[in-house]
Amino acid sequence: MTGHYLSVGRVERRLWTGNTEAIAFEPGVNLLIGRPNTGKTQWLKIIDFLLGDPDPFESRFDEVLSEKYEAAAAEFLIGSEKLVVERRWREAGMKTKAIVDGEVIDAVEFQHRLMAKLGIPVLHYPKGNPQSGQTWPELSFRSLLRHIHRRQGFWSDLADKQPEGEQHACLLQFGGIAELIYSDEYGDLIELTLEARRLTARLEQYNWTLDALARDLLDENDPIRAGVTKAAIEAGDKEVTNQILELRAKRIAVIDEASQGVASAQSSRVAHLSAERARLLVERETSERHGRETADRLADMLRYRADLTEELTRLARAHDAGELLADLRITHCPACDQVLKARERSADHCHLCHQHLPDEPEMSELGDARLLFEQERLQGEVKEASDLVGLLNRDLEIQRKGWTRRKEELRQIENELEPARAAVSALIQENVSGIDVELGRLSERQRQITRLKTALKSGEDLKAQVDAIQKRIEPLQEIVDTILQSVDFQAPADWLAEGMNAYLTRIEQLKPGAWSHSPVNITFNRRSFEFRVGKRRWSAALGGSDTLYFLMAYHYGLLSLSDKPGMHYPGISVIDLPGDFLGESVEDKENFIVKPFIELLSRESFEGAQVIITGAAFDGLTSVRRQTLHEVFKGQ
Repeated sequence: MTGHYLSVGRVERRLWTGNTEAIAFEPGVNLLIGRPNTGKTQWLKIIDFLLGDPDPFESRFDEVLSEKYEAAAAEFLIGSEKLVVERRWREAGMKTKAIVDGEVIDAVEFQHRLMAKLGIPVLHYPKGNPQSGQTWPELSFRSLLRHIHRRQGFWSDLADKQPEGEQHACLLQFGGIAELIYSDEYGDLIELTLEARRLTARLEQYNWTLDALARDLLDENDPIRAGVTKAAIEAGDKEVTNQILELRAKRIAVIDEASQGVASAQSSRVAHLSAERARLLVERETSERHGRETADRLADMLRYRADLTEELTRLARAHDAGELLADLRITHCPACDQVLKARERSADHCHLCHQHLPDEPEMSELGDARLLFEQERLQGEVKEASDLVGLLNRDLEIQRKGWTRRKEELRQIENELEPARAAVSALIQENVSGIDVELGRLSERQRQITRLKTALKSGEDLKAQVDAIQKRIEPLQEIVDTILQSVDFQAPADWLAEGMNAYLTRIEQLKPGAWSHSPVNITFNRRSFEFRVGKRRWSAALGGSDTLYFLMAYHYGLLSLSDKPGMHYPGISVIDLPGDFLGESVEDKENFIVKPFIELLSRESFEGAQVIITGAAFDGLTSVRRQTLHEVFKGQ
């Protein structure tokens, strides 16, 4: 991963007054020194917050700091590229936003951008059993940061309060094999497998329900009850259809035989009456249809005549109003409003302006002529409409008489046919009734078989879906199996164990007796991981200062992966040492637990990598950058 190392440069936080506080780091080993409560931990938490924390500032820091500071910023180096990241939690809409090189983006988007620049693939991983059906969450940079930044109060696990499944995914990611294990093909395979299982379960439940339904619907002796299959249903349907056809033929034969028992003369009369009855029924239906059409036309014509009559009435009122207003004369001058005095005038001159009147007819005469024309036209249309109404009424009356006549004729024919029908019915009633009952039973069975056939089709559709998914699963399974066979789980585990053991061996050299346990053994596999000291799990084998040394070795081991080809560890460790580790002061242990990091980062392949460690003294260490904090804050 050489060339993609992440390191922290200048970090600043802005007070609400506008003043800023800042510290600066460089690639290599950086020591943040200070007595307790000088703010070392808070500076590291600021760096952590700026590295894509999606939560607001006040949810990560106490109320005093939230009120004291209004913004924070940091410079991050990725190889030779510099990123300036800023958070302004006091500004509206900026609580979960980051400002990256002047661009406002979502904190999660910044994580994706950061991982892309570091060459770390963004992927999703299963929590626990991959086939549990749970949605695979994203393996975010924040998850990886739990292994990069060791907080002061988290010294009991590889990544305290992180589920083991997430720890496993992070270790595989650092080891460069997570993208092979949690590939798109593997995700698709799991999704299809779960879908196939769901459909198979539905199909089994469906078949059970279908069998239960068949037992409820069909007779006890029905062979389909033994098993609802396509062949059984088709055989049953064919059998019922044949039985129905046989019974219908038998019914017709019984009726024909009974009909032959009626006298031939009477039979001829019955045939004639039946033909007459059929003819009258057709005529009645046709006549009723014509009657409905005539009644509709009559209703339309009555509405039309009413509209014409109303319009004629309005014209008459307009004519009366015109005659009433025609005698009105101008009595006052429109200019001065004085009363006009009577004067003699010529009939062809205006009595007001004394101008000569035009030769054309007066407007009043034209209006009268127009009204008269409209009245005559409407009166003509009313008369025409009335004639049509009368014609339609006569037509409708004729049709009603025809209906009455046909009704009477049908009644007479029905009365004449009744004795013949009674004679036939007496002959066939008993036999036909039994046949009809059996036909009804068979028809009901046929309906139930049709329902089962439809239900069976739904089951066949489910089976077809399962088969289609299985066909898609097979090539994916081959791809996933091929990938998994090529994955060397043990190589990154051995490299990590090699780095941890190198650290523990070195501190034993620097301080004999510091590590008296067996070497660390690590195993990775597809679903889990294990860290052992000798033959025991590390958490059960170690206690006290040994846990401190083991977790420091873990960070050293992760950092040692940074220059290995194909690894995805970003070449940075931020370690906030506890001031009192399980009741033991770490001040006298500080130097020798830091020296292996100095030696590691002095190698050429680790140029650009960075370690930030907090402590109280670190006296006598060289080849490091020191940042000393002096002011003691109350409440920190």
